[in-house]
Amino acid sequence: MDSKRLFGKMCFLHRQLSRENIKLYAEAGVTPVQMHTLAFLDGSSKSGRRVCQKDIEKTINLRPSSVSTLLSKLEKDGFIIRTTAEGDARTKWLELTDKGKEVCIKDKLIIDGCDRIVDTALSEEEQNEFSRLIDKIINNIRDAEIRSIQR
Repeated sequence: MDSKRLFGKMCFLHRQLSRENIKLYAEAGVTPVQMHTLAFLDGSSKSGRRVCQKDIEKTINLRPSSVSTLLSKLEKDGFIIRTTAEGDARTKWLELTDKGKEVCIKDKLIIDGCDRIVDTALSEEEQNEFSRLIDKIINNIRDAEIRSIQR
């Protein structure tokens, strides 16, 4: 199989499944990276973990200055609040506002819908194999990035 055709199919699949998310991002006024941040905060709060800026830096893999700008925008737009950690004025805990939680609920509904599309198209065995193959591609990309950094 021609790898360019396979890549094109992956791009098509991504575009098709991302359409509803893209609409949500536009309606909510968030970027994909901002949504990723909100989803991380949502998941962390549901598991009882508190999150600070350094956690976002590690998860999103952005420079501290970029995360600071991202968080300032999310706070200004009413998606998060920052509170100072007791005993450490430099640490700011991040929490979703009701507006942030609402966007996360809508995002999860869209993702659940995309999962249902995959679930109905592939058997459980095919899903497991597809997942394994995607992981293999992701790991190859990461390995290539590491090799390029080491040069």
